[in-house]
Amino acid sequence: MSAIPFLSSAAAAPRRRALFATLALGLALFGCKNKSEGAPGATGSAASPAVLHFAFVTNNSSDFWNIAEKGVRKAEQDFGIKADVFRPLKGEVSDQQRFLEDIEVQNFDGVAISPIDAAAMTPLLDKVAARMPLVCADSDAPNSKRVAYVGSNNVNAGHAAGKAAIEALAASAGAKTGKVALFVGRMDMQNAIDRKQGIEETLGKVPGLEILPVFLDNADRTKAKKNVEDALARYPDLVLMIGIWSYNGPALAGATRASTRKQKPAIVVFDEEEETLKAIQDGLIYATVTQKPFEFGYQSMKLLKDAKDGKPVEKSVDTGLVTVTKPTLDQFWDQLRTLKK
Repeated sequence: MSAIPFLSSAAAAPRRRALFATLALGLALFGCKNKSEGAPGATGSAASPAVLHFAFVTNNSSDFWNIAEKGVRKAEQDFGIKADVFRPLKGEVSDQQRFLEDIEVQNFDGVAISPIDAAAMTPLLDKVAARMPLVCADSDAPNSKRVAYVGSNNVNAGHAAGKAAIEALAASAGAKTGKVALFVGRMDMQNAIDRKQGIEETLGKVPGLEILPVFLDNADRTKAKKNVEDALARYPDLVLMIGIWSYNGPALAGATRASTRKQKPAIVVFDEEEETLKAIQDGLIYATVTQKPFEFGYQSMKLLKDAKDGKPVEKSVDTGLVTVTKPTLDQFWDQLRTLKK
């Protein structure tokens, strides 16, 4: 075994200092590496990205929005996001404004909304859109800074309702000419404006039909039914009634069933509330023009995520329309029940 050379303390001192310096540098680099690895956003970071948090704001509390919420929940699973759904109980602009103000300060990453009064709400929509991506669903605010619209072409929806109404009159055993009554919550929402336009463009070409001023109920179901009762009592030559919003279908069905009129007007409505479908089954309502509310929720969340991820965003997603009559009811109902599970 070779002997270890003995170094004097004077000779060993420089080597000890060099060794300590090397150790200190190594510890410092090790500490910096660990700190870097744990820092959010650092290159090579193992930290999980934050989950995007979106809001979906409806225009009322109708059952129609239950299906849209199913689409929102499916989007949560598919895209790894979180979403909250906000529903104005009475369909008031003030409710939506309060929701948006809360959303704006609660660190949401984006919002989809069906604006109740697009013109009045545009300044607030633009304020929110300056902080996060904003999508309109079901009813548009075309002059706002929203990034996209998801929903039906509501003028085309009005045309479909008008066409179904003409077929309903042709199939009716009663008069083919007379007065037409339209029922809706408000006429300042873009979907109501567009549907009315489509209906008038279609029925306005039919000789002998007179379209009455719109019956408004402000999303109050009691008022909606009362409006139908009043129209049935006031106009003996009423031959056709059209409900423009989802809950108008059940209101029309309920009031017409209870009416003592011998000859009931033909009825066409929108959307797929359970009472509406039962009334089609009973032959009381001729047809309903349905949208795809599941897609309203799902596609809105997809667009918001795309916008946050910096991907291209479609400016308009037309979810399509389906007109349901008695011959096609069973198939549609089966599909709807599967969707609601």
